[in-house]
Amino acid sequence: MSKRRFADRSAADLAWQPPASSTPADLTRLAVDACLGPAPLADREWNLLETLGWAAEIKQRRRTPEQAAALVEQWREAVAGPSPRIHPHSVPASSRAEAVAFLIAVEARKTEPVIEFRRRILHGKLVPADQLDRWLGILAKRQEAKPWVKVYASAEEVEVGVVPLGTSNLVTYGYDVLEYAVPGTGQLRRILVSSKGILGWLRWLSQWLSERFRWRMSDAATFVLSDVPPPITESDHQVDSQRAVPALTRVVMTIDPTMSPREVATLYRKIRFQYFGRRHRSMTPKHVELGKFWAAQNEGAAWKELMAQWNERQPRWAYKREQNFARDCEQARERLLGQNVAGNAGKRSDS
Repeated sequence: MSKRRFADRSAADLAWQPPASSTPADLTRLAVDACLGPAPLADREWNLLETLGWAAEIKQRRRTPEQAAALVEQWREAVAGPSPRIHPHSVPASSRAEAVAFLIAVEARKTEPVIEFRRRILHGKLVPADQLDRWLGILAKRQEAKPWVKVYASAEEVEVGVVPLGTSNLVTYGYDVLEYAVPGTGQLRRILVSSKGILGWLRWLSQWLSERFRWRMSDAATFVLSDVPPPITESDHQVDSQRAVPALTRVVMTIDPTMSPREVATLYRKIRFQYFGRRHRSMTPKHVELGKFWAAQNEGAAWKELMAQWNERQPRWAYKREQNFARDCEQARERLLGQNVAGNAGKRSDS
């Protein structure tokens, strides 16, 4: 059987690229960001660079982004102390994961269930990776898949061992599925199997290996037949999105404990950019209080009355124009909840 060729899937490029309409200021900040490495430039740091005139001087080529990055690193050391060093002999978590995958495969070969399956079914000869489809396909035709059935049964029926099947006591039925990975392609195949027989045995063994070594069942099945070491993922993540209130969205990360803090930070930056975009707009104490104030007020109150109450409670953040007050209220709530409530502007009466 000739080898089946599959086109490689190119990985999604998550690196941020400036849009065509970017202003020089955006590109200047991007240049400083690039010089800082994995730690992004915070809004307060960029604001300080602009206040000191560094942003304008970089634009005028009187200073370089490298000089600005060096200044920011000095600020960070002064506030939080020196950043932890990465020793020259340290290796990335991805390289360690490859080595761990190899060693775990060696341990899996020594387990009795794997040895027994390979001895009795494969007769000590592994299935070539490019022959998996053919080998499993032939076996699936020989061993017809039989469904399993779940039924309600009385104590008397269980004791006798005879349970009549009918629509009244049938709970559900279905087929077991064996998954296996096609080496080098990232693709998965699925075969309907019975609980017994060679394929049922392979499915049970794949599940046993998956629980023991944290492998995917599909990778475990391929390993048993072809001895291809299953990959060990150094990290994984899930985004628990909350549509009703986006501010309740959470990112759950599962990481290898040997990953360095810098690698974890870089991973989180990529995840946050992928799902939420590049910028994170931090809230000031004023806008936090403004959002809480507006949420607690009567919906029918006029903006003028609300502004007067706000100015009385928060004289240091007093407003003179109702338009600015209304705008900041809505923006504060939108940023706190993570949703667009701009359409609610004007629901309050200004009369």
